[in-house]
Amino acid sequence: MATKVASRPARTKETTRPSVGSQRALIGLEVFAGVGAVYGGFELYRDAWGLSEDLLQHTPFTTWTWPGVLLLVVVAVPMLGAAVLELARSSWAFIASMLAGLALAGWIAVQLLVMGYQLTLQPLMLIIGLAVAMLAWVVHPAGSRDYYR
Repeated sequence: MATKVASRPARTKETTRPSVGSQRALIGLEVFAGVGAVYGGFELYRDAWGLSEDLLQHTPFTTWTWPGVLLLVVVAVPMLGAAVLELARSSWAFIASMLAGLALAGWIAVQLLVMGYQLTLQPLMLIIGLAVAMLAWVVHPAGSRDYYR
């Protein structure tokens, strides 16, 4: 006697809603990284930490001003923008979160290649960048990447 196997329900927008916990974690990491990048960017711009300019010897920079500006533009703005889009449930939230996470991971990867390992914060921020990209993928599965439209 053959048993009947229940078929899976079709994936709909209702069945692909992001989990609240994953979405909160994504937004939390984006805000954390974004606010940290705003703080770090302004501190670098003002040279408030008095970092040695020897660390810049393999870069095109002679002061910490431009690295501070770039940190604001490359990391802070995308992270905070992605968090706002997630909160607004925008159709652009997935791509913004994915790009923000990859931008942070790329920022740290370049830092490690050019300046080497300098701070414990570097691997932590690399992990956060990758976690943002991964959570964007989890929160917005293939069937729901247009969920908020």
